Amino acid sequence: MTDFDNIKEIGFFKALFLTWKKSLFSPEVFYKELDYDDTAMVSDSEFGILRPYFYALIFTYISLVFSLFWEVFFFKISLYSNYTILSKIPLFLSDKSSMVLYLIAGSIFLLLLFGILYTIFLAILTVIIHGFVMLMGGNKGIKNTFRIIGYASGVGVFSILPIFGYNISAAWFAVLLIIGVKETNELSTQKSIMTLLLPFILILMIFITFLIKIILIRQP
Repeated sequence: MTDFDNIKEIGFFKALFLTWKKSLFSPEVFYKELDYDDTAMVSDSEFGILRPYFYALIFTYISLVFSLFWEVFFFKISLYSNYTILSKIPLFLSDKSSMVLYLIAGSIFLLLLFGILYTIFLAILTVIIHGFVMLMGGNKGIKNTFRIIGYASGVGVFSILPIFGYNISAAWFAVLLIIGVKETNELSTQKSIMTLLLPFILILMIFITFLIKIILIRQP
């Protein structure tokens, strides 16, 4: 059981920090604690998917907020370095009160939409990765795979770093998934890497095939 699975006894913020710290900097130990058994008679509060889901949502929203912040920050620098672009901005942005209203309404809408899309993405990613985990001989259920992905999402905090934050998060996320699959499914390092590498290879092959077909169709 992870610290975040034990919020009632530890406390929300302390459990959140301990889980984040351990999952990122002691992943081998963390994923041994995370181990989930579908056949075990345990409640959802102990080994379920709701807490890793909300954990992932928290750090994904943090990632989104800082990503948008840096986008706006660098856009503002670019904007004021070239004043000729000001005439192309929609008229409502010239009114500060309207601009604030649009920003608040737009932010709320984007947060809700992003939450829905992220939930769908998380479900699809879990199904895909778990399929390859099973292919490699993984012996744990799909909830275990979901928990691995959910608790690996703490890397989203690195989005506070400009420019390279996203790259660091993506690379660290991949490493945590490999370690999580290895520790909880008792797979070799090679097989654990393949569970993550094969889906990307498959998607790349589909994309290349699709691209080739488009090129051939356009040829006279």
